[in-house]
Amino acid sequence: MSHSLAETLNQNRFSFDWHVKNIFLGTVSPAVGIFFMVSGALILSSTKTDNIGYLFKHRLVKIMVPFLIWSGISILVMMQLDGNVSWGMWLHRMLLLYNRFPIIPFWFLYPLIGFYLLSPILKAFVDKASMRTLDYAIILWFVTNICLPFIAQLLPKKFGIYFTYIPNSNLIILGQTIGYFLLGYRLDKTPIKPHTFQSNVVATLLLLAITIILNYENLLYHWHIPVIGYAPSIFAVILAMEIFLMVKKWDYYHPLTRSRRRRVTLLSTMSYGVYLTHGMVIQIIEEAFHIDNFFLVFLLTSVICLVFTYAVSKIPKARFFLLGMD
Repeated sequence: MSHSLAETLNQNRFSFDWHVKNIFLGTVSPAVGIFFMVSGALILSSTKTDNIGYLFKHRLVKIMVPFLIWSGISILVMMQLDGNVSWGMWLHRMLLLYNRFPIIPFWFLYPLIGFYLLSPILKAFVDKASMRTLDYAIILWFVTNICLPFIAQLLPKKFGIYFTYIPNSNLIILGQTIGYFLLGYRLDKTPIKPHTFQSNVVATLLLLAITIILNYENLLYHWHIPVIGYAPSIFAVILAMEIFLMVKKWDYYHPLTRSRRRRVTLLSTMSYGVYLTHGMVIQIIEEAFHIDNFFLVFLLTSVICLVFTYAVSKIPKARFFLLGMD
C-alpha cells in the first residue's frame, strides 16, 4: 500500500484524495516495525537459532537465493521499462548489490539479512540475559536510535546538531532495526494481564489518529517531525508495540480453529513471494499500463502477486528457488 502511494502522495496536496491517501499511509506505516518484531519473537525463541550450520545451510539460503533471482529479474524489467536493456549494465547492477538496492523496496532485506547473521549472537544473549538486562538493551536502543534522532529532526538545525550522532562512531547498529527484533522477543515473553486488551485497542486508535494528523500538519506547517515509517519515529515504535500486543492478546483470548490457522499459515508463507514481486509489478502497472489510481494499483498488485505466489508454491523445485519455500 505504501509503495502504491509513493508516486501520487505529492500530488494535489490537501485535496480530498490526498487526505484519503494520508489515512491509508498512516494505517500501514507500522507494518515494517511489526514485521521485524515478529521476526525477533520467532527467531530468537527458536532452539535452532544458535546452530550456525542451520543458519547458513537453511535460513540464509531460503532468503538469499530468491533475493538474488528476483533482483536479477527486477533489474531487467526496470531496464526494459526504461527502454535501455544492456546485459553489460545488468551485470554491473547485479555486482553492485552489496552497495546499492536493486530496487528501492528491497532495502528491507538488507537489515533482515544482517539480523539473520547476528541471530546466533543475539540468541546467546537473550537466553542468558535477565529481563532487566534485556530491558536495558531495549531502552539503550530506544534512546540512542529513536529519541535522539527524533529530537535532532524536531529542533531547528542550530540546536538539533547537539543531538546528531557522528556517522562513523555511534550506537546505531543496523540502522534503527536491531531494537525491533529485541523488542518483539521481549513483548512475546511478557505475560498477558487480564482486562488490558481494550486499553491496547484504544491506544492503537489514538496513536493512529496522532500519526495521520501529524503527517498532515508536517506538510502544512513544515514541521519535519518524524512520523511515518519505522525509524526514527517515537510514535511508530509505540504504535507497532500496541498493535503487536493487541494481536497477541486477541489470539490468546480468541484462538483460531485448526483450519483457519492453516489458511493463515499459508498466507504467511506466501508473504515473502509477494514482497519480492510487488515492487516490479507496481512499476509495470504504473508505467506500462499508465494506471495512477493508488488503490487500484494496490488491489491489482496484491491480486497478481498472491495468485502468482500461490501458483508457484504448488511447484516443488520452483517454490524453493523463487519463494524460499521448503
